[in-house]
Amino acid sequence: MAYESDFAGRSAHAVRELSALDSIETETRPLDESVLLPTGPAEARAVLLEHVEPLVADRLSEYYFPAEEVHLSWNSVEGPSTGGEFCITNIVTCLTRWQPPLEDAALTSERRAVLAGLKVTDQEPYAGTGRATGLRVSSRSPEPELWYHDATRSRLERLDLTYGTYLDTVLITKGAFGWQYLFADIELGRPEFREVAENLSESLSFFSSAFPRYDYAPLVSRLEARL
Repeated sequence: MAYESDFAGRSAHAVRELSALDSIETETRPLDESVLLPTGPAEARAVLLEHVEPLVADRLSEYYFPAEEVHLSWNSVEGPSTGGEFCITNIVTCLTRWQPPLEDAALTSERRAVLAGLKVTDQEPYAGTGRATGLRVSSRSPEPELWYHDATRSRLERLDLTYGTYLDTVLITKGAFGWQYLFADIELGRPEFREVAENLSESLSFFSSAFPRYDYAPLVSRLEARL
């Protein structure tokens, strides 16, 4: 099965999994079917070649899915207060559509330059948190860097993830708020991250019980290592 079809199917499955739970309330942003998009990886690669190096286009076109975005927002209505959101833009739209540069005056000049050059691939539009994940594409490598910007805390962290692994992990975590910090070199035990750590702890505990088909142990270990 082609990866892009698999990702589209798995994302829809993630929505159904959460929607089936009485303790979780979900919401998705409707698709704009009037947007013209490449039909598959080959056409996506051709479009990407107009914007990035061939090695980058070859690598990233594998992950293309024929929808402008895949979105899910959720929160608990029973038990501990937890929530999450993801809004993944397909790789062609992410890298070819003009985006206003991200800004954060509290960052160092070097970090501001990195932030301004990112192409946003994931964000939280319903929650309005100002948190976003962006790609930093370089001609020197077929694999883009992933950076996570938390505007509330003025943090910009490079993530220890490939683009493909990011897509896998966002579906497993269901976009639980702050999950990206599990792949950053950061201490979640600090007071400023108390809310993030609590949400991740409760979410991973709940998901481990609700979705036994997934192995959450590696994510729990990452959280414990950062507390």
